Amino acid sequence: MGGTNIVKFLKSPGLQRGVAMEDSNLAMNGTMDADSSGGSNKILIIGAGNLNDLARPLTKYQDAHDKSRMHRALSRARSKASISPNRANIPCVVYERDPSPTFRPRDWNMGLHWALPSLKSLIPPTLFARLQSTQVDPNTPTKPVETLRFLNGKTGETMGEAQIEGFYRLRRSKIRTLLTEGLDIRWSKAIIDMTYSSDGRYVTAHFADGTNDTGCLLVGADGPRSSVRSLLLGEEKAKTTNIDYAATMCFAKYTRAQARFLRLEPFHPLFQCAPHPDGYFAWFGLHDAPNEDKPEDWTFFAYISFPEPGGEVSERKNKAEHLKHQKELARGFEEPFRSAFEWMRDEEGGTGVWYGKMNHWDPGERGHGWDNRRGRVTLVGDAAHPMTFQRGQGLNHAVLDARNLVSGVEAGWKRSGDDGGDGGGGGGGGGGGCREAGFEGGVEGREKVVGKYEEEMVRRGGEEVRLGERNTRMLHDWEQVLLSPVMRKGLGKDGR
Repeated sequence: MGGTNIVKFLKSPGLQRGVAMEDSNLAMNGTMDADSSGGSNKILIIGAGNLNDLARPLTKYQDAHDKSRMHRALSRARSKASISPNRANIPCVVYERDPSPTFRPRDWNMGLHWALPSLKSLIPPTLFARLQSTQVDPNTPTKPVETLRFLNGKTGETMGEAQIEGFYRLRRSKIRTLLTEGLDIRWSKAIIDMTYSSDGRYVTAHFADGTNDTGCLLVGADGPRSSVRSLLLGEEKAKTTNIDYAATMCFAKYTRAQARFLRLEPFHPLFQCAPHPDGYFAWFGLHDAPNEDKPEDWTFFAYISFPEPGGEVSERKNKAEHLKHQKELARGFEEPFRSAFEWMRDEEGGTGVWYGKMNHWDPGERGHGWDNRRGRVTLVGDAAHPMTFQRGQGLNHAVLDARNLVSGVEAGWKRSGDDGGDGGGGGGGGGGGCREAGFEGGVEGREKVVGKYEEEMVRRGGEEVRLGERNTRMLHDWEQVLLSPVMRKGLGKDGR
């Protein structure tokens, strides 16, 4: 989910952004919000969006009937099958700026496909078995291979098809609810600063409510406008870049007859998309169909993206005007797009419409490299590589980030009681057999784990950010549309 706005930190003597703390085991000018079972040797995850699969495989599973211990646990999650239960008990705490999972009324849906095996490896089998319930149509089982058709927006003729294995179309609100189930999440926690211990071991997150918490690794999973990214790089370098296109997302319900028409053959019952010779791109599909026998209760999702200089912002004053603009564009489209927009009631301009500039942030761009403070802070998902959405890759790369980081941390973690050098909280090498939990090899061990993760993630994520921009530009250029990555390669991981 999106990152928080940067709130000015109320600085106090001796505590400045990025300045070392003499004793990071103590809360400074605030209340320590840590769980004592983890102490400072734990992982802090900032953002409770769709990457809650980060925390699950690192923490020891508790039986669902053990209610008395639930509130003392950092999370109740089953370790992934490949992880030894004795090594997977790594303390994690998730901090989220929103006051609750349902705080934001805005919703959308996302495609999960090539990263499905990675998600399966990260969450308990009981949760994975319920993934179907988070789909836009939970009543229609996912096909082994799905076909996404690209239609000529002007004529309705098929221009091309993409074959996609295991294609799940997930509602953001539902998958988030599923992944937050049973986790220890601290709500209403907006991060405003990070400080670092002088010995290289710890990072402390400071929150807007005056509390703070210390860990040996902080993971920024706080969305495209990540506060963690801004704290690492400064607000200017961390800003996303608008590209020369925009879109207005529209959510609508229809009459019973209209809803059935919009899902009848030859239309795909779940989704379809259409480039247009005039330089537009349309998407129309289902968003929520809780009851297959009540089409009048189904919610649909549609948008038409259009050229708009990155430095300009629309002069349309309200949602009703944005909806009117979309209807005007849709009149040049063939069915089902024309009727889908024309039948949208004017009242849909209340909460069912939102306009936005397409934007991205490339972690591989010169000047975008961050200092991870010897492996104490890193980024995942949209916090690391927000990308345009017209190749359906964002969620998949975010899930792969989570899997790769989890695998590295788990492999490099020394549980309490292990013999060997000082691993406590990422402490310095050596130490005469300290049995405190932490990274194997101390600071150097953690630095290698995070460095290896970031090297692969920045390369892969940066390539997809650049590919996504090129794909969006080509989809809006009729002479180039058939050569666009999504038309040539579909939704595969390698779209080059």
